[in-house]
Amino acid sequence: MLSPGEQPRSKPINVLRVTLAVLTCLVVAAFLFSQRRYIKEYQLYFTEERKAATFEFSELSELSENWTEKSLQDKFSGLPISCNPYQGNLAADRVCAVDVKSHNGVPALFISFFFAGGQLNQVSVNVPWWSHGAAQDRLITALGQPTASQFFPKEGGRLHGWRLTNGSALFFNRDYPINPLFWNAISWRSQSSCAQRGCFKNKE
Repeated sequence: MLSPGEQPRSKPINVLRVTLAVLTCLVVAAFLFSQRRYIKEYQLYFTEERKAATFEFSELSELSENWTEKSLQDKFSGLPISCNPYQGNLAADRVCAVDVKSHNGVPALFISFFFAGGQLNQVSVNVPWWSHGAAQDRLITALGQPTASQFFPKEGGRLHGWRLTNGSALFFNRDYPINPLFWNAISWRSQSSCAQRGCFKNKE
């Protein structure tokens, strides 16, 4: 038998390692909580049965400020549409979201349509992180090279911009989002919106 002084001793707890492990878990938990909106959107995208949406930006017959909420119901009759009052920072008073599988063959999470006074003011096609290249290639194929591209970041990002023949404009983020949970946005602005607020400067 071992004498009292020879009893095996447990290894001392490394307080620093335990503290770092706890802090790491807290940071990860806080990050996931802050990203819950994006995580939920991807969860729905991968678990729901969704349909493809198609419409071109360059053709007047496909998309214009004359679209109304009824136009969406007619155009996307087989897709879930949710319309609500809008209180964000865009010049709009109503917004409709359409959950989709893809837009013009490119994976897309959902499309938001913003209305002001009953007319379409802005559209945002929200493309997942991994489809940035496919979306950009599709835009260049359909519209040609951008009219202008921002060289320096503005409000956290750089944009490609296309001035369309009817006076409306299209924008797309030049770079992948740093956070892979964020999505890219193809943003269309109506002719009236560009006339009132300006879509392009003389120099970008």
